[in-house]
Amino acid sequence: MRPTSPVNHSLLGLEVLRFACAISVLVWHYNHFYMVGGTHQGFEVTAQPMYALLKPFYEAGWLGVQVFWALSGFIFFWKYAQPVQQGQVSPWRFAALRFSRLYPLHLITLLAVAALAAWYQAQHGAGYVYQFNDLPHFGLQLLLASDWPGRSEWSFNGPIWSVSIEVLVYGLFFGLCRLGLTRWWQVLGIIAAAGAVYASKRTDHPVVLCVFFFYLGGLTHFAHQTLLRLAPKAQSLAVMGAAALLAAGTAATALGVLRPMFYTALLAPTAILLLLRWVHPRGARTSQLIATLGNTTYASYLLHFPLQLLVANLSGGQPENLPLSEPYWLLGFLGITFALAVAVYRWVEVPAQAALRVKLLGR
Repeated sequence: MRPTSPVNHSLLGLEVLRFACAISVLVWHYNHFYMVGGTHQGFEVTAQPMYALLKPFYEAGWLGVQVFWALSGFIFFWKYAQPVQQGQVSPWRFAALRFSRLYPLHLITLLAVAALAAWYQAQHGAGYVYQFNDLPHFGLQLLLASDWPGRSEWSFNGPIWSVSIEVLVYGLFFGLCRLGLTRWWQVLGIIAAAGAVYASKRTDHPVVLCVFFFYLGGLTHFAHQTLLRLAPKAQSLAVMGAAALLAAGTAATALGVLRPMFYTALLAPTAILLLLRWVHPRGARTSQLIATLGNTTYASYLLHFPLQLLVANLSGGQPENLPLSEPYWLLGFLGITFALAVAVYRWVEVPAQAALRVKLLGR
C-alpha cells in the first residue's frame, strides 16, 4: 500500500529539517557499535569516519531530539490548535490519530528488540547499551511510557524515550487548547515558565525541556504566519535577520561562548523559518523525494538501534572485528537504515495506520 496523501509543498522545509535531525541522531548513536554490554570499548570520537564533516553530529547529535520536539510543536499548532480549541477534534479522535501514527511501529520494534536483547544477554550476561530490560520496564514500554518516571532508566529500544515524553506533552497541548490557551503571548508564557523551571534546576525530568521546545515550535508557527502577512521586502529583511542571527549563534557556539542547548533553542526556530522560506522545489520528483525523506524519520529513529543490536549479535559482541573507522561502514549503516525505513513506512506504517483509524474512528 502506498501513501496517498498529497505532498504539502508549503511545508517541505520541515521535511528537510526532520531528515537532518534523523541523520544527527543516527550519527550520535554510531558510538553504540563500540559497546560491549553497557560500556564502550576503544571508542574515540575524533577517530570516527568523516569526523571533520560530521563533527557537530558526533559531538552533540543528541540535540536533534529537541529540534524534533520543536518541529512537532510547529505542526501541532498548524494542524490542531484551532480545531481542538473550537471542539472540532474530540479527545478520542485526537488520541486515536496519535496512537495510530506512533504505536504500530513502536510495538513491532519493541518485540524485535526484546528478542534480540535476550539473545545478546544469553551470550554476554549483560544488556547491549540499555540495561533495564526487565518485565516492569517492558510494561512501561508497552504503554509507551518508558520515561514517564523521569529516571532515565533506558530499556529495550531506548530511543523511544523521547516519544514517550512527547506523548505527555500531547496531552498537555490538548488540554491547554481546550482552555483557549492558543494565543502567541500565552504560548510565550508557557515557554518562559518551562525555561525558568529548567534554568532553576528544580527538576531534571525531560518533560520540562519537551514542553519548552514543543511550545517554541508553536511560537515559531505564529512567527511564520506573521511573516507571510508582511510585504515582500519586509519578508526578505526578516529572513536576512534570521539568517544573520543563526550565523552569529553558530559562531558563538563554535567559540564556546554559547552552550549547545541554548544554541539549539536558537537553531530550531530560525532553521524552521529559513527552510520554509527557501525550500520550494519546482519539480514534482524533487518534492516527492523530500517528502519521502521526511517520512522516513520516525522509522529510522526506531529501526537504527535494532539494526545495531542485530550486528552486535552477529559479530559475537566484538566491535574490534568490525571496520568501524571506515566511511563505508558509516555510510552503509545510514543507507541501510533509511532504505529500510522507506520500505517500513510504505508497507507497514501506512497500512497499519489506515487500518487502526478505520477501526477506531470508522474511516
